[in-house]
Amino acid sequence: MTRVNELLKIRQLLQRRRREILTVSLGTHRELAALKEQEKDPEYEEGAQSELADYTLSSLVESQRREIMLIDAALRRMDEGVFGECVDCGIEIPLDRLEAMPFAIRCEEDATSHELETRGGRMATPSL
Repeated sequence: MTRVNELLKIRQLLQRRRREILTVSLGTHRELAALKEQEKDPEYEEGAQSELADYTLSSLVESQRREIMLIDAALRRMDEGVFGECVDCGIEIPLDRLEAMPFAIRCEEDATSHELETRGGRMATPSL
């Protein structure tokens, strides 16, 4: 299969994943709203369980929002014809990397360098 066909396949996977997230997110928002509307018994244990459920659902909503943003950015890069190009060196990111991480904007080498720079670390040198 050609790279163009593989990229189209990745686009379809991203679009399908986006639809799935939006469907799940709608249910999550409903659950969160129902939880907040529900009158609570003043018992501590029940309140703690409610807070935990609220925290968990809120975290899920935020995670879904971030993934939608990454998908939208990847789809924009596809529309602009730059999807699959490393933003640092400009080479084509290997298809196996894009299939595993469709949001990747850097080749593996540049991603590692970027991560090390971000953390302020250095690559480990082998000891002699």
